[in-house]
Amino acid sequence: MRLEKLLSLIIITVCLVTFFYSISGYLSPVTDYVSRPDDFISNDLISLQRNKIAVQQRDSDTSMIKFKKAQDYAAADAGEISMPPVRTPKPTIGDKSASKGFSIVGEGLRVPKGKDKNFLFIKTHKCGTSTLVNMFYLFGIRRRLNFVTQPWNRWLDVEATLLPPRSGGHYNFQIAHAKFKPDRQHELLPKFRTFYTTIIRSPLKRFNSAFAYYGIDRHNKHDEKGKELSLDETINKWFDMNEANLQPTNTSCAVQNVVNGLSFDLGFPKYMERNGTLQEKIDDFIADLAQEFDYVLLTDYFDESLVLLKEQMGWKMQDIFFMKRFYTTDRSRKDSRLSQRTIDRIFKYNVVDVQLYNFFHQMYKMKVRAYGKELLDQKTAEFRRLRLEFENRCFNKPEDHLASFNKEWTLTEFGEREKSCTVLHMRDVVLDFYISELQVTEDFRSPNADEMMKKWAGKHNPMEEDERDLVMTIQEDFDGHGVDQDIS
Repeated sequence: MRLEKLLSLIIITVCLVTFFYSISGYLSPVTDYVSRPDDFISNDLISLQRNKIAVQQRDSDTSMIKFKKAQDYAAADAGEISMPPVRTPKPTIGDKSASKGFSIVGEGLRVPKGKDKNFLFIKTHKCGTSTLVNMFYLFGIRRRLNFVTQPWNRWLDVEATLLPPRSGGHYNFQIAHAKFKPDRQHELLPKFRTFYTTIIRSPLKRFNSAFAYYGIDRHNKHDEKGKELSLDETINKWFDMNEANLQPTNTSCAVQNVVNGLSFDLGFPKYMERNGTLQEKIDDFIADLAQEFDYVLLTDYFDESLVLLKEQMGWKMQDIFFMKRFYTTDRSRKDSRLSQRTIDRIFKYNVVDVQLYNFFHQMYKMKVRAYGKELLDQKTAEFRRLRLEFENRCFNKPEDHLASFNKEWTLTEFGEREKSCTVLHMRDVVLDFYISELQVTEDFRSPNADEMMKKWAGKHNPMEEDERDLVMTIQEDFDGHGVDQDIS
């Protein structure tokens, strides 16, 4: 009898230990999130990934990603940041306008045929997009693709007057600065033939970049007696002064450029008009974005994200070559260390962006596991080597200016010959003007080119002769050799 009781006691103890261990394993990543946001991993999302891959492998012809509803995340510290549940809209499998996703083919994730040259990219602020868009412009110029753009205007309002595509064509690309307005963008770039993507960044890093870039640090770095404050003190001073304006309910552009800027660019303000709690609005917002975007790049894994993009689109390695622009190691100051209290406040005021980043960080990890971490590391190392070799062959670099492009770099003999070197470091607004003129003049072939330029260009002058030579040479080189030509 005593032995039976002892065995029962042991069994009960083992069960309790196992139960509490499981609960601890599930909650601990969430509890630690505030101090270690990049390490946050949801067991639900890991299970979700496995289920999704199993579905893809069983039916490689199905282009719809099937999500399963996961349990709610446990909240972080009470009163601070609440993690979103993974709530997924119910897709209609037979509706081509909603059809999206990938099938696993060979080594990588491939988009359905036809999406490799139809591309929507939402250009978010302070996420490295000035570097990316030149790469996309070059891709489109080479292939004479049609861009969703406005007459010689770098800011795009998709609901206003747009430049028409070339005769007999349809829009292929959108990459200019524009808010995400899916209803209108579905009309311009239908989902069944278009790859939807964007890029987001760790909310902490993005806040620090925006805080410096928009001059907030510079204008608030002294106290009332003129003493210079540390960056940590400056941020808290600004929070204290503007706390009432820093709530997610405030959707003004001035605030959203700094806090919750990712969510602002991706359309969160319209969700504030809905009924329900703030958390319900955030949940719906993230769930809708998960349906809209085929893939979300992460600035924090810039090169890896580009390699995965290349693999999904079936592009060549040279299609994702870029030159770093507007990059410095520290835009702020030497005393850039932040206290945990300040980091917590940054997360608190960026509550929408934090939850948005958490979700798509997990989606990125799923993509990496599906593709293969070791294979991705190998291809990323190869990409970095080839890209840097190409950059070094394009430019003569002063020893003290090696990190990113600046005006002291000069073209090498190879760079003078290989015109893509020039395009990759130009200002994106200039390239937007170039593609506007190319589209209006049908690549300088339209008999009504002068008349069309007068109608659309207004006060803007047409390209100079050397600029025309630049884009025409790029197109002719691609016509003759693609991007696999010998560039030695």
